Amino acid sequence: MSSRLEDLPNIGPVLADRLRRAGIMTAAQFAELGDAAAFGQLVATYPEEACTHTRLALAGAARGVRWHGLPEVVRRELTDGLHR
Repeated sequence: MSSRLEDLPNIGPVLADRLRRAGIMTAAQFAELGDAAAFGQLVATYPEEACTHTRLALAGAARGVRWHGLPEVVRRELTDGLHR
């Protein structure tokens, strides 16, 4: 497994930079935290990231798939209550 956040599905340079600024430096650290905790940590630093796209991107990254490959029921569960 690569240590670079950018090597995870759905995580490009901008999201990787924001994750690092939120204290998540490596793919291993992201995996250890899990997508839900990583999302919470990211949103605490960047409240504007509290959107469905970011939540799904992190969930897909944690599962090793593109976010649109997540089952619809999982997508709904993950984004219930998010407004953007």
